[in-house]
Amino acid sequence: MNTDNYFVSFDPTPDQMDEIYSWTTFPSNNFSYIDQLYRSKNVCIATKENTVVGFITYKLSAKCIEIVIAETKEEFRNTGIAKLLLTALSERLSLKGYLAYHLYCAPEESQYAWKKLGFEYYPESRYGKADNKIEMFKIFGDCCTLDESSKNINPKDNVIKIWDYNTGEDDDLPRWITKFDVVENSKKLVKPFLFFGEDDWKIKVITQDGSKFCRYKDYNRKSEVTQCFYIDELK
Repeated sequence: MNTDNYFVSFDPTPDQMDEIYSWTTFPSNNFSYIDQLYRSKNVCIATKENTVVGFITYKLSAKCIEIVIAETKEEFRNTGIAKLLLTALSERLSLKGYLAYHLYCAPEESQYAWKKLGFEYYPESRYGKADNKIEMFKIFGDCCTLDESSKNINPKDNVIKIWDYNTGEDDDLPRWITKFDVVENSKKLVKPFLFFGEDDWKIKVITQDGSKFCRYKDYNRKSEVTQCFYIDELK
């Protein structure tokens, strides 16, 4: 769908926010929260002919963008507005080191729209979910690629293995595996490893110099990234 006639802004005016409040289908008890995000400059809007046709509110944490509330005006739905906003937001924030989106689906039926936009469901533990929240993510940054098979792995590869539980030994078959390269004469990964899972799941980081098998949260307790697994340097 052609969105050439739409304009994206990261600095909406008070009048434009009032316009959003006039048509959004979210209950009015959400308005104060939207206003907080507006005051912290975490609102992105799309306009057409000076009319607000869509918006995204978001929160920032290390490496991740949480989509809080997002909506397209009813008569403009299915015209590419949400994709336009997400693309503009990722292009802007990738320059500051952000790599991925994540969100809770509320209402639950919104999951189908997010899925069309390339979002994936959080992986479940082998033992099932602890709650009924529908969480989704989308990685837009240049990160290591996950695989569910080790057939493309050779003994000289640096790899990270991930298990979807927190018990067991490292000779169990992992659920996921990824290869990574290291910058020469450094412990820095060429591409970071980023994964949305539970922080007590087991991982094993293997290089030619050795390996480390532990819960993800024990790999680097000083990490500032709390919304996902994130490794950009060997420990």
